[in-house]
Amino acid sequence: MKKYTIILASLILLLTNCNRWNDPLFEAPVYVGPIANKTIADIKAMHPSLGTGAQDSICKYDEPFIVKAVVVSSDQGGNCYKYITVQDETGGIEISVDRSSLYNEYPVGQTVYINCAGLIVGDYYNKYQIGWKYNGSVGRIHPTALSKYISKDGLPNPDNPLLANPIEIKSSNELVAENTNCFVKINGCKFAGASHGQPLASNDFITDHEVTINGATVVVRTSNYANFRNTIIDATKEYCLYGILSIYKQNYQLTLRTKEDIQASEVIGENILAKLTFDENSFSSGGWTQYPDNQSWKYQYFNGNHFMYHTNTSSECDDWLISPEITIEDFAKSQLFIDHQNNVAGSPASYYQIYYSTTYNGGQFNAADWVAFSPNILNYPNTFAMSNALPLSNVGSNKFRIAFRYRKNGAIDGTRWSIRGVKISSSN
Repeated sequence: MKKYTIILASLILLLTNCNRWNDPLFEAPVYVGPIANKTIADIKAMHPSLGTGAQDSICKYDEPFIVKAVVVSSDQGGNCYKYITVQDETGGIEISVDRSSLYNEYPVGQTVYINCAGLIVGDYYNKYQIGWKYNGSVGRIHPTALSKYISKDGLPNPDNPLLANPIEIKSSNELVAENTNCFVKINGCKFAGASHGQPLASNDFITDHEVTINGATVVVRTSNYANFRNTIIDATKEYCLYGILSIYKQNYQLTLRTKEDIQASEVIGENILAKLTFDENSFSSGGWTQYPDNQSWKYQYFNGNHFMYHTNTSSECDDWLISPEITIEDFAKSQLFIDHQNNVAGSPASYYQIYYSTTYNGGQFNAADWVAFSPNILNYPNTFAMSNALPLSNVGSNKFRIAFRYRKNGAIDGTRWSIRGVKISSSN
C-alpha cells in the first residue's frame, strides 16, 4: 500500500508542477532607461563637416545622449543590407549593424531608444550614418552589443504618424538634406523611357533607374539581392513609390523596402468615401459573410498583408464573399476599386466576378437580388494592387453590399484569388 501511496504522491507533484514547462507569456518590451533628451537633428549637429569623410563622436561616455525614434526601413525585401533607418520629427538617420534579417527584431513601426554613448556619426558621400568607428569610417555595430545602444519600447505600430504621413516628394523643393534617411512618397512619377520593359535589378548586379516628378530626378537603386528585383518597369504609366530617400554625392536616390512600396499612381484630388479591409475577426464582428457556409473563403496574414483568399483549382464551385452594408451618399459619382491579386494564367475571367445588392440584409441569400457590375473586373494584377474602377452609378441606392464571386463551372482549373480590400472614392 505504501508503494501505491508514493506513486500517487509523485503523480500529484508532477501534475501540479507541469505548468513550469509552459511557454513563457509574451510581454511587450518596455523601455526603462533614461528619458530621451536629444533628437536626430542633435546627432547630425555633432557632424558639421558633411561630405569630408570625417567622423565625430556623438557624445562622451558619461554624457546622457538618448534619442527616441521609429524604425522606418526594412530588410525583409533584401534591399536594405545590414542597417536600419530610424526617424523622428526632426529627421532620419541610418544605423549600421553587422547583421541581416533585422526586420525580425526591428520591424517597421517599432519605437526605439538610442543610447549614443560610444557611437560615432559620419557620412557616406553626404548620407548620414551612425555606428562604431572602424578603419577611419563609420563601421557596423556588432550584433552582440546592439542591445547596449538600441532598446525597444512597446509593439511596432505601422500606423505611426511618421509612416502614415510620409514626406511627399513633389518637386526638387523636397530634395533637400533634411529629408534624407526619411520615409517618403513619390506620387505620379514616371520611369525614364530607357527603363521600359526592364527589371528593377539584374540578378547579377545593383541597378539604377531614373524616375521624374515635375522635372525632378530621383534614382531608384535596387540590389540584385532584392526579392522583388524582377519586377518589370512600365515606363508608360505613372507610379506611386514609397521608400527611404537617400543621397550619393549630389544625386538623390530612393531605396524601396519591399514590393509593396511599388503602387499605381494615386488620383490627385481623390476623395475616399469608404474603405473595407480584412482581419481575423472579419467573419465575426467584422460583418463579412460567405455563401454557402463551407469556408471556401479564408482569411490569411502573410508578409504584412491581411487578406481573404479562395484557392479552388479543379472542382466546380460557386462561392460568395459578402461585405457588410456600405453607406455612400454620393454613390452616383463614385467608383469602386479592388485591392487584389490573381495571376489568372489562362483560366477564364468569368470565374472571378464582383456583384452588388441593395436588397440583401443578411437573411436568405437567394431571396436578394444580385447584379454583376458592368463592366466587371478588367484587370487582374499579379501582385497586390488597387486596380479597376467600377462605377456605382447603376446601384440606385446609397445603401448596398458587394460580393466577390468565385464560380468555376468549366474544365479549366481556377487560380488563387486574394483580396486585400476595397475602396470607394470620388474625384473632387
